[in-house]
Amino acid sequence: MPEQNESGHKLAGRLYATMRVLKSLAEPSGPKPVGDEELAGQDSPRERVQALKLDLFNDLVATVQKGRHAKAVGEMFRAMPALVPRQSVAFDKNLGKRGLAEFNAGYRAQLADLKEAFPELVE
Repeated sequence: MPEQNESGHKLAGRLYATMRVLKSLAEPSGPKPVGDEELAGQDSPRERVQALKLDLFNDLVATVQKGRHAKAVGEMFRAMPALVPRQSVAFDKNLGKRGLAEFNAGYRAQLADLKEAFPELVE
């Protein structure tokens, strides 16, 4: 769970991690999220999220109907609003060194939290 005063960049990293796990549940033949994946250089959080090509309705229905961790999916959907940064700058292309570091820290922290709660979902 996010700490009370996390930066927008760190929240964006947490949101991306959550969406990566959701995508891997919807498409279990694909790779599971791993903690050493990092945003670098000119990477954009917005482009990374869009590249997941999530279709929340179809992915949710497929995951639940096929019995793929319905409890975990419910927890992640409930958590997502708290992970959305208040400023859109957290999704910009040029995050700078500090922004990149915070995004990556948020990604790793969220994967660690999800792994603790649902160990089978994260490498």
